[in-house]
Amino acid sequence: MSRTSTTRLGAFALSFLLVGFLVVTGSRAAFTDTTSNDGNSWAAGTVSLTDDAASVMFNAADLKPGDTLENCIVVTYGGSLDADVTLYSESLTGDLGTYLDLEIQIGTGGSFDDTATADGQNAASCTGFTADSTIYPAGTVAGFAGASDDFASGVGTWGPSTGESMTYRFEVTVQDNDLAQGDIASLNFVWEAQNQ
Repeated sequence: MSRTSTTRLGAFALSFLLVGFLVVTGSRAAFTDTTSNDGNSWAAGTVSLTDDAASVMFNAADLKPGDTLENCIVVTYGGSLDADVTLYSESLTGDLGTYLDLEIQIGTGGSFDDTATADGQNAASCTGFTADSTIYPAGTVAGFAGASDDFASGVGTWGPSTGESMTYRFEVTVQDNDLAQGDIASLNFVWEAQNQ
């Protein structure tokens, strides 16, 4: 047998085997099965605070020694996540804060009624308020601003449930100090909630 015939025979045999393999592989039947986990979804929780104040709590001018103003504000947690709430201050301006005594209590009842002004000493009211604790006792407005200026240094940490409210009562008294004459003070009270 010649070398050409052997090569042709080998090529033919190889082609035959390859075609047979493709036919068997292409027509092969198989059992199959799958499992799936459908409809996966994700939703972020919420942290939400509101208060019942229709305006600023204090807007008092022409204060004199011994003047005392109070106001209440109700803060409500509406978030879906467990959270902690603290009270702190920001943006203190003026020097009068050094001569304004401040006490802050938390409790139940009462509500924001009106802005506290110097006219009649207190147009606002905390009628119905019952104190649970004093969260800032016998300090000054300036002292509060210096000690509590962010969430971590805030006072009155409270862990509310969704829909739960807390009433905060603020009392401000002008000290009998001649250095307070003509001074001003301005301050923001801030409640912040952070999820646990």
